[in-house]
Amino acid sequence: MSDHDARGRVHYGIARVDLYLPGVDSLKAKRMLLRRAQAALSDQLGASVAEVGAQERWQRAVLGVAVAASTATGVDRVLDRLTAVLERDPRVEVLAVTDVADHLDADAGEQQLPGPLQG
Repeated sequence: MSDHDARGRVHYGIARVDLYLPGVDSLKAKRMLLRRAQAALSDQLGASVAEVGAQERWQRAVLGVAVAASTATGVDRVLDRLTAVLERDPRVEVLAVTDVADHLDADAGEQQLPGPLQG
Protein backbone atom coordinates (compact mmCIF):
# COMPACT_ATOMS: atom_id res chain seq x y z
CA MET A 1 0.00 0.00 0.00
CA SER A 2 1.49 3.38 -0.94
CA ASP A 3 1.50 6.37 1.41
CA HIS A 4 -1.42 7.87 -0.50
CA ASP A 5 -3.66 4.78 -0.38
CA ALA A 6 -4.44 4.98 3.34
CA ARG A 7 -7.00 7.62 4.21
CA GLY A 8 -6.59 9.05 7.66
CA ARG A 9 -3.16 7.49 8.24
CA VAL A 10 -0.95 9.61 10.46
CA HIS A 11 2.78 9.15 10.02
CA TYR A 12 4.90 10.28 12.94
CA GLY A 13 8.46 10.32 14.10
CA ILE A 14 10.14 11.04 17.38
CA ALA A 15 13.80 11.56 18.10
CA ARG A 16 16.11 11.94 21.05
CA VAL A 17 18.96 14.31 20.17
CA ASP A 18 22.01 14.45 22.46
CA LEU A 19 23.93 17.72 22.16
CA TYR A 20 27.30 19.05 23.24
CA LEU A 21 27.52 22.84 23.60
CA PRO A 22 31.28 23.45 23.95
CA GLY A 23 31.34 27.24 24.38
CA VAL A 24 28.54 27.53 26.92
CA ASP A 25 29.61 28.85 30.34
CA SER A 26 26.27 29.31 32.14
CA LEU A 27 22.73 27.97 32.22
CA LYS A 28 21.49 31.32 30.92
CA ALA A 29 23.75 31.04 27.84
CA LYS A 30 22.62 27.45 27.36
CA ARG A 31 18.94 28.43 27.46
CA MET A 32 19.47 31.18 24.87
CA LEU A 33 21.30 28.78 22.55
CA LEU A 34 18.65 26.07 22.97
CA ARG A 35 15.82 28.53 22.27
CA ARG A 36 17.49 29.33 18.94
CA ALA A 37 17.99 25.64 18.16
CA GLN A 38 14.36 24.84 19.03
CA ALA A 39 13.13 27.74 16.88
CA ALA A 40 15.24 26.57 13.93
CA LEU A 41 13.82 23.03 14.13
CA SER A 42 10.30 24.36 14.44
CA ASP A 43 10.58 27.01 11.70
CA GLN A 44 12.59 24.99 9.19
CA LEU A 45 11.22 21.50 9.76
CA GLY A 46 7.84 22.00 11.41
CA ALA A 47 8.95 19.92 14.37
CA SER A 48 7.86 20.19 17.99
CA VAL A 49 10.81 20.32 20.36
CA ALA A 50 11.35 20.10 24.12
CA GLU A 51 14.43 19.94 26.30
CA VAL A 52 14.07 16.57 28.02
CA GLY A 53 17.38 15.92 29.75
CA ALA A 54 20.63 17.31 31.16
CA GLN A 55 18.80 20.51 32.16
CA GLU A 56 21.34 21.47 34.84
CA ARG A 57 24.47 20.73 32.79
CA TRP A 58 25.86 23.78 31.02
CA GLN A 59 27.43 22.09 28.02
CA ARG A 60 25.06 19.17 27.47
CA ALA A 61 21.44 18.98 26.38
CA VAL A 62 18.96 16.34 25.35
CA LEU A 63 16.13 17.37 23.04
CA GLY A 64 12.95 15.45 22.29
CA VAL A 65 11.72 16.13 18.76
CA ALA A 66 8.35 15.10 17.31
CA VAL A 67 6.90 15.43 13.81
CA ALA A 68 3.72 14.28 12.08
CA ALA A 69 3.06 14.11 8.35
CA SER A 70 0.68 12.63 5.81
CA THR A 71 3.44 10.42 4.36
CA ALA A 72 6.28 8.31 5.70
CA THR A 73 8.60 10.13 3.30
CA GLY A 74 7.69 13.45 4.92
CA VAL A 75 8.59 12.13 8.37
CA ASP A 76 11.85 10.56 7.15
CA ARG A 77 12.86 13.81 5.46
CA VAL A 78 12.51 15.73 8.74
CA LEU A 79 14.33 13.12 10.83
CA ASP A 80 17.17 13.00 8.31
CA ARG A 81 17.65 16.79 8.48
CA LEU A 82 17.77 17.24 12.27
CA THR A 83 21.56 17.16 12.57
CA ALA A 84 22.15 19.49 9.63
CA VAL A 85 19.73 22.12 10.95
CA LEU A 86 21.18 22.02 14.46
CA GLU A 87 24.82 22.08 13.37
CA ARG A 88 24.32 25.19 11.22
CA ASP A 89 25.10 26.90 14.51
CA PRO A 90 28.82 26.24 15.14
CA ARG A 91 28.18 26.32 18.91
CA VAL A 92 26.12 23.11 18.68
CA GLU A 93 27.54 19.62 18.18
CA VAL A 94 25.17 16.67 17.75
CA LEU A 95 26.54 13.67 19.64
CA ALA A 96 23.76 11.21 18.83
CA VAL A 97 20.30 10.96 17.30
CA THR A 98 18.00 8.07 18.11
CA ASP A 99 14.73 8.07 16.23
CA VAL A 100 11.62 6.02 15.63
CA ALA A 101 9.05 6.42 12.87
CA ASP A 102 5.68 4.71 12.58
CA HIS A 103 2.07 5.36 11.65
CA LEU A 104 -1.43 5.19 13.00
CA ASP A 105 -4.25 4.03 10.75
CA ALA A 106 -7.75 5.44 10.82
CA ASP A 107 -9.84 3.76 13.48
CA ALA A 108 -11.80 0.85 11.92
CA GLY A 109 -15.03 2.01 13.57
CA GLU A 110 -14.67 5.64 12.57
CA GLN A 111 -17.53 7.23 10.69
CA GLN A 112 -16.76 8.22 7.10
CA LEU A 113 -17.84 11.63 5.90
CA PRO A 114 -21.09 11.52 3.92
CA GLY A 115 -21.58 12.41 0.30
CA PRO A 116 -19.21 14.18 -2.05
CA LEU A 117 -16.66 15.06 0.64
CA GLN A 118 -15.32 11.52 0.48
CA GLY A 119 -12.47 11.35 -2.00
